[in-house]
Amino acid sequence: MLIGAHESIAGGLEKAYAAAREDGCEALQIFTKNSNQWREPALSDAQVAAFRAARAASTFASTPVLSHDSYLINLCAADEEILRRSRESLLQEATRCERLGVELVVLHPGAHLGAGVEHGVRAAADALAWVLEETSGASVSLLVENTAGQGSAIGVKFEEIGAIVRMAAGAVSPANRSRIGVCLDTCHAFAAGYDLSCEPGFAHAWQELQREIGLASLRAMHLNDSKKPLGSRVDRHERLGLGELGPWVFWKLVNDPALDHVVGVLETPPVEKDRCYAGQLAWLKAMRGAVAPERPTAVAPQPAAPGPAKRSRKKSD
Repeated sequence: MLIGAHESIAGGLEKAYAAAREDGCEALQIFTKNSNQWREPALSDAQVAAFRAARAASTFASTPVLSHDSYLINLCAADEEILRRSRESLLQEATRCERLGVELVVLHPGAHLGAGVEHGVRAAADALAWVLEETSGASVSLLVENTAGQGSAIGVKFEEIGAIVRMAAGAVSPANRSRIGVCLDTCHAFAAGYDLSCEPGFAHAWQELQREIGLASLRAMHLNDSKKPLGSRVDRHERLGLGELGPWVFWKLVNDPALDHVVGVLETPPVEKDRCYAGQLAWLKAMRGAVAPERPTAVAPQPAAPGPAKRSRKKSD
């Protein structure tokens, strides 16, 4: 697994690569726009060229880049206007990423808001199929991210994610079927009730993932520890090794050869001006080929923090 982080694009999309270099990234995730606004900015040719040049000059130019879609998008909204705007926003995201050469768009499927999980799954699959067909001929792929289960969010269970992917794939032309996949968030899975923190729990969850989704569809991972306990249904990211998940699962993931095709990125919140990625990435790299840590004694080295983590974004991914 190639590992990296979600880096800021403040000052220009290309700036994310400078931050990634400082943190020792092997992979990168970005926002291509403000994630808390509907506004869809047009990219200039100069912006596209600057981003592509920064990527070409990086040490991981050939590693797939991830973009996370807007937090406002709800692909199974009951409100017709919100649904229309959500579908159009995802289409615009895919179009921007195609211009930038960003291969993977990570998306939350949405919340059914009382309409029921079955309705939500069908609506999300329909929206994904529409975007894939509207961008037919593009290379950018759409990755459905599992959710922690807050409120009426869908995608909590692996079977829901698998159903969305299968329905969407079945509704598009054969050429577009390979452009849909899955991004697994470790914090979200743990909060949803999948105990990835120990070997028995991991084995059970992984069997379900393979049955309902399949490893071939797993294209990316969000590597986040959890502030909240197993099954809490609360999405609160913690630094690796310091949360309820603990270090064992991250050792397991970076040493699994079956995940060599997967890109993994950190999304933990910064403290003050510290992005907190460099230490965690160094810790993950040191785990490659190392003996399995005993839980819960091994923890990732962390810089001193004056208080609780302050998020630079309004909510967790």
